[in-house]
Amino acid sequence: MTMNPADTEQKIIIGRFGSPFGVKGWIKVQSFSEPEENLLAYVNWYSLEHNNWSLIKHDDHAKHGKGWIVHLVGYDSPEAVRFLAGTDIAIARSDFPPLAKDEFYINDIVGFSAINVQGVGLGKVMGFVDSGAHELLVIEGEKEYLIPLIKDRFLKAIDKTKQQITVDWDADF
Repeated sequence: MTMNPADTEQKIIIGRFGSPFGVKGWIKVQSFSEPEENLLAYVNWYSLEHNNWSLIKHDDHAKHGKGWIVHLVGYDSPEAVRFLAGTDIAIARSDFPPLAKDEFYINDIVGFSAINVQGVGLGKVMGFVDSGAHELLVIEGEKEYLIPLIKDRFLKAIDKTKQQITVDWDADF
C-alpha cells in the first residue's frame, strides 16, 4: 500500500533497516527507541520509497547480537528486502501511546522556541543528538547550543500552548 506523504499524517522515524539476513526475507533493524524493543511493538511501519510512504508490516522478530532481525509480511527472499537496506523505519504519530499531562515526546518540541531561565531567547529546537549518556537538545539561534535533555535539571518547563521551552543554560556558554 503506497500513500502520498502530503495525504498522510506526520511520520516519526524510529529505526532503520540494515542488511538482509538469511534466505527467507529476514532483515536486520536498528532501533532508535528507548528501550530499543519498543520498535517491535508497532505493527505498522512505513518506509519512504520514491517520496511516498509505503506501509510495511512485520510478522516475526528475533534478537540477534546487539540488535534485531525481523521478517516482513510479503517479503520472502533476500532480494525482496535488499532495497530497504539503509532506509528509515517510521510510524504514524497517531500510533504513539497516549501520555500523561506532564509527559511529552521529544519530537513534539522540535520547532519550539527556547529561552533560558533569565528570559533570554536562545533560538529554536532543531532536533536531538544522542550523546551516549543521554539526548542533547540542538537549539539554533545566533549560535548553536547542545543542552543535555535532563528534565528538571536543564529542561525546566515546556509550554505547549506557546510552543516554548525554558532551559537552565547560560546564553554565553
